[in-house]
Amino acid sequence: MADTPDNSMVAQSRRLSVEERLSQLEEEQAQLRQELASLAGELRLPGMYLAVDAAGTSALMDAETVQEVVRLVELEPLPGAPAHVAGTFVYRGSPAIVVDLAALLGVKREASLDAHLVVCGGGARTVAVLVDRVRDLVESPVLVDGTPDGTSPLPWDASGLMAGLCRTPEGVRPLLRTAAVLVGPEAP
Repeated sequence: MADTPDNSMVAQSRRLSVEERLSQLEEEQAQLRQELASLAGELRLPGMYLAVDAAGTSALMDAETVQEVVRLVELEPLPGAPAHVAGTFVYRGSPAIVVDLAALLGVKREASLDAHLVVCGGGARTVAVLVDRVRDLVESPVLVDGTPDGTSPLPWDASGLMAGLCRTPEGVRPLLRTAAVLVGPEAP
């Protein structure tokens, strides 16, 4: 049965509602993590986190949302797309939208040929996050309160992309709010 315009609008409305709720839950989760960190000395986050570099900073992404990491491929531009949408490519037979993490942070740059696409799934569409480099996997990082040096906030913090800060063996890194990266203005 083909989608009628009414079915398509209902599905899109439902998806937007689910994406909005997911974003709200991530915000609440970030607040609860900060509260736990202030109450409990040392709080280890369960699971694995992918360390990525973008816009001159290393950050963590929840590895549970990651399907695969691939090298940057040629992207097809999407006319009229928001500035942070770098384009699209075919991933395993389906279209994938590419979100440039640096552009979300307001950093304009041409992606290196050595850049990576972190392909994330679980939503209504496949989204790949364009990063400069994938560093490693971090198991159970320690959630910390405040900024790395205790002074000014990171650019990630002002962007709404940061769920908190984590201490890893390599130093303090921002923890990305995955929904804030994957759910953004709709691409055409």
